[in-house]
Amino acid sequence: MTSKGLFKNTVVVGIITLISRVSGLFRDFFVAKYLGAGRLSDCFLVAFKIPNLFRSIFAEGAFNSAFVPIFSGVLYEKSEDKARIFCKNLFAFLFYILLIFTLIAEMFMPFVIDIFAPGFNENPEKFELAVNLAHITFPFLFCIALTSFFGSILNTLGNFKPYALTPIILNLCMIFSLVFFAQSFSTVAHTVSWGVAFSGMVQLLLLWWIAKKYGFGVISFKPKFSPEIGLFFKKIMPGILGAGIYHLNVMIGSIFASETNGAVSWIYYADRLNQLPLGVIGVALATVLLPSLSKEIKKHNLNKTKAIFNDSMKFASLLVIPAALGIIALSYPMIQIFFERGEFKVADTTATANILQILCISLPALVYTKLFSNVFYARNDTKTPMFVAGISLIFNVIFTVYLNRFLGYIGVVIAITISNWINCILLYLISYKNGFMVMYLNIIKDIIKITVISILMAFIVRFGVWGLMADISVYSLPLRIFALGLLIFIGVLFFITGVIITKVVSITELKNMIKR
Repeated sequence: MTSKGLFKNTVVVGIITLISRVSGLFRDFFVAKYLGAGRLSDCFLVAFKIPNLFRSIFAEGAFNSAFVPIFSGVLYEKSEDKARIFCKNLFAFLFYILLIFTLIAEMFMPFVIDIFAPGFNENPEKFELAVNLAHITFPFLFCIALTSFFGSILNTLGNFKPYALTPIILNLCMIFSLVFFAQSFSTVAHTVSWGVAFSGMVQLLLLWWIAKKYGFGVISFKPKFSPEIGLFFKKIMPGILGAGIYHLNVMIGSIFASETNGAVSWIYYADRLNQLPLGVIGVALATVLLPSLSKEIKKHNLNKTKAIFNDSMKFASLLVIPAALGIIALSYPMIQIFFERGEFKVADTTATANILQILCISLPALVYTKLFSNVFYARNDTKTPMFVAGISLIFNVIFTVYLNRFLGYIGVVIAITISNWINCILLYLISYKNGFMVMYLNIIKDIIKITVISILMAFIVRFGVWGLMADISVYSLPLRIFALGLLIFIGVLFFITGVIITKVVSITELKNMIKR
């Protein structure tokens, strides 16, 4: 894939992901309105987070990193028929493994909740509600993991759109359940939990149907072992930790934060906004980059892989650095506009905004980590990212335990940020030492320029917040949205002008990016 094709597909996936994240914000708008940031919200978010954590680690991360290079190799080096046989056998193995895992989790759900939210033990009623809700939401993992299987097939075949659309289905199902069935169950939390479970079935059926049109709607219940199957499971086990380190860090933070009423919800809502640019930039770029790198590595074209990597670094930096600093500057009005209504109070807005500012400091690290990890995944190396993730996880636990004692839930979030940067830096250093990827000097200079311009932009936007939105509560919602949009426009205009003046990008390059 050429750099032009890489950017084009990244933009397409990024736009779809942006739509899905925006729909996710509307989903959270309804969740915050109906559940607030108290007992019901905490219980539902823990029940929702458990299958989502496993989905993020297994379905989005580990599975894709292990499957795509192997499937790509069989497809391009052998034949389509052998690739289809590999997929058919793998589906059978996955079906039974996921089924057994789901049944075990359902049987021992009280123990699972005790791990994820030990603070709930102090309130038996809260603990029981969380267990009941998790019983409903956990089968979502079974469906979404198989959805990922068909989605990864389509990604490798060059059709990135269907899998990128699946989160929108989840969001719409949750919104639909809240709006039309809020009073149909014992609590609103039960209603939205059933919405989660239903969305998993819809996503699976849709992706299977599309994959079938490509000749890969493979379903089998008779697993047959092969060298490719053995290689897949060998690669996926270390990838489970390596690909999900961020989510594990947030989970650990939520465990400690569960001691403070509302803190689980604050971290969740802040992470949702933090995930918006991460998904649009990091996930989209990584989704397109892995098949591209895998293909070039199979051709032993090292110079081409390095060029693709450096282009990706510059492209990612142009988006993620100003996004991170812009969100930090606009954190309070963003939280206030999106979530402060109904049961979500002013104090919840302040706490969530403080958490968001800290999380955004590591946003570039998260995006770069996805790019660096793909360098190893494309070489069928899932052990190195796992090893680095393990070190990062250890540091996260150490900092969390220490900082939580003095700073409470804020210390927990600081620990997450530190560990994310440790993970990013170590991955690049190992990649550089092995000669896999080297950032060209001009790319390093461009990233420094981008950072300086973004800092200046953040100060300008922050001054605008103090001026235009100093007392945001006196404005109507349309005026708040207009003021926020105006500040974002000023920030974007300043940044674009800055990168053109400093020659990070030329006007021609900017036009080409837009056209792509």
